[in-house]
Amino acid sequence: MKDLKKIKSALISVYHKDKLDVIVKKLNELGVELYSTGGTQSFIEGLNIPVTAVENLTGGRVKTLHPKIFGGILNRRDNAGDQDQIAQYEIPEIDLVIVDLYPFEETVASGASEEDIIEKIDIGGIALIRGTAKNFNDVIIVSSRDQYEDFIELLNTKNGESTLEDRKEFARKAFATSSHYDSAIFNYFNGAGINDKNRISLNDGKVLRYGENPHQSATFYKFDNADSKVTLANAEVLQGKELSYNNLLDADAAWKSASDAYHAVTHIKNKVAVSVIKHLNPCGLAVTDNILKSLDLAWEGDPISAFGSIICFTDTVTAEVAEWFGKKFVEIIIAPAFTPEALEIFAKKKNLRLLVTPVKAETTGEKLFRSISGGMLVQDEDEGMDSEFKNVTKIQFDSNKMNLAKFGITACKHLKSNAIAIVTEKEDGSFWLTGAGMGQPNRLDSMRQLTMPRFDLKEGVKIEESVVISDAFFPFRDSIEAANEYGVKYIVEPGGSIRDEEVIEACDEFGIAMLFTGRRHFKH
Repeated sequence: MKDLKKIKSALISVYHKDKLDVIVKKLNELGVELYSTGGTQSFIEGLNIPVTAVENLTGGRVKTLHPKIFGGILNRRDNAGDQDQIAQYEIPEIDLVIVDLYPFEETVASGASEEDIIEKIDIGGIALIRGTAKNFNDVIIVSSRDQYEDFIELLNTKNGESTLEDRKEFARKAFATSSHYDSAIFNYFNGAGINDKNRISLNDGKVLRYGENPHQSATFYKFDNADSKVTLANAEVLQGKELSYNNLLDADAAWKSASDAYHAVTHIKNKVAVSVIKHLNPCGLAVTDNILKSLDLAWEGDPISAFGSIICFTDTVTAEVAEWFGKKFVEIIIAPAFTPEALEIFAKKKNLRLLVTPVKAETTGEKLFRSISGGMLVQDEDEGMDSEFKNVTKIQFDSNKMNLAKFGITACKHLKSNAIAIVTEKEDGSFWLTGAGMGQPNRLDSMRQLTMPRFDLKEGVKIEESVVISDAFFPFRDSIEAANEYGVKYIVEPGGSIRDEEVIEACDEFGIAMLFTGRRHFKH
């Protein structure tokens, strides 16, 4: 083949040396002349393989960042002018470069000092990667230890030769390596806030079966620093079918809502939160002092929608919990851990996915990214609890219901806007989501189309003792009138409407106590 190139010389200078010995031995077997420096040169010499020190080429302390090195890499074999200069200055041709970069991201993640972090900004390596990748017509670049396996296979199958397609593919990977590295450095200097400039580097994408619908393609990526944090993306999959696009979205919603509910409830010792998610909305959410009790209440929140749902626990799933599911169909179960006995029971449901991940921290500082046509929106995650609770009605809001109100705010903020949540406290102090209206274009419809409006059918639910939460202000009194028809006596909303007084007057008229929080929780 016309574009086949034989590797006759190689420059090797790497930080990580795992599996490098296999490559070096194969190159030596193929008669490739090796150039190296520093620790890599010592490593090769330790294998009893001949290697020429780069200093012998450059004639001084300057090593890889030298015209003789870059001349040999950038030399275009079919360009007469380049060939004249190669001969004139006695520059050796280099056909292969194996180089990796200082571990900048790992150093940042370790909490090292700024001095140590800056020291890990690679200069020579990044230049070698870019220069070699640019001349992919003649030279092949291996820019990361993650590519060693692919390169070893190339050496073994093609006997030290490469096609233009091979070299171009390694060049593609090289520019991915360099751009990712530069993004990591930029993001370190850019800080954690939202600024006018941002860099997102997505690597090692996992192609999914399809996207939101079968005719849409989709890929799942982890963010750069996901491995060093507790995230849903880092969850360990123990069993089940491959996760789909929709599965990942719903699993994230389940994990976040259960974790937030866990943090919101502070009066229960040995608390366990359980979330039941369907199409990104909690159709069930409960916090009690017992995992089975939480599961019962969360499921009872909307047992019809719970079919085919995603469940998240904030405590270890036991055999008793696994037996509870019996013939019930759910897509995914998430928990910090599963006992061996529980895993044995779940193994009978081969398609059921089991994910292990710790409870999400109360605040993470994560950013939310969302694309629009031709652009990207970035915002802070909606984290933390509301801190202002202002009684605005003649009737005082029962102070004993403040914990329930906070749980309700958490439940409501995870529902799609316009969102209404009704939460109830049982006699034993357990909290649960007993009604939810979400995703309607107006607030009145969300109030009237609650998932379980027939509260008299729910054991232990007294609507007059429950609390209604709205994710945003009521623009008119009509929603208060609808709440009154249910028998609601406690409402929490942000306030801020030009008709707040009209809404407050309606509450006073019907004997309803209302709190303003001053904090909206839209979720689109």
